[in-house]
Amino acid sequence: MLKYNTLKYFFWGICIAAILYSFYKQEVYLFFYLTLILIWLIYITVGAFRMRAAIFLPSVSSLPHASKKNILITFDDGPHPEITPQILKILKQAQATAIFFCVGKNMDRYPDIVKQIVAEGHLIANHSYNHSNLIGIYSTEKVKAEILQTEETIIKQVGSSLKLYRPPFGVTNPNIAKAVSVLNMKVIGWNKRSFDTVSKTKEEVLKRITPDLKNGDIVLFHDTNTLTPAILADFLLFASNKGFIFEVSSPFEV
Repeated sequence: MLKYNTLKYFFWGICIAAILYSFYKQEVYLFFYLTLILIWLIYITVGAFRMRAAIFLPSVSSLPHASKKNILITFDDGPHPEITPQILKILKQAQATAIFFCVGKNMDRYPDIVKQIVAEGHLIANHSYNHSNLIGIYSTEKVKAEILQTEETIIKQVGSSLKLYRPPFGVTNPNIAKAVSVLNMKVIGWNKRSFDTVSKTKEEVLKRITPDLKNGDIVLFHDTNTLTPAILADFLLFASNKGFIFEVSSPFEV
């Protein structure tokens, strides 16, 4: 928030100075004003849709390098009654653990799958309660309510919460930043996004996420997409052949 607020005040300072200068010179510098507005719109758009830019809030997009070559596997949007169990089977076969950023309402629908996720050594984290397409225009109080409702569900079903949060769609803004700060949540992002929900083939996804693998990468998948189990199996095999492991410990420290 400090970065955003500092630049916001700087931007408005320039605007006010430019307007006063225009009155003094009795000229309108339309191109200059339009350029300022365009720069500001680009800045807040990048901040909203690129969490790694850390314009509105800090987030963890990669892990500190460990002595072993470790990749963190993460899943969003579940649990799903059919796909999540397939994912769990593949993870078990690969001796891999992961973080599942669950949607609260899905946890309430499928509590047995949540129990299975935890029983098999994986972590459950917060991905809002409804995963609304309108999260980007929610008030701070509404964002807080979404997070808190999911935290209550996690505590009820898991027993405790690690207070890890991943905003739906990776969208951030000042309202989300304030809600996260007030609730003392840690935001977890990624540095390798599979786009498995929009890609049409397994090969397309693997081509995107397998190059330049490195220790500490955080990979984003979705355990709600029919392609993902096959993608995951091939990715884990590829990465393990490169000497990587897939570990997450509890409590999760980054």
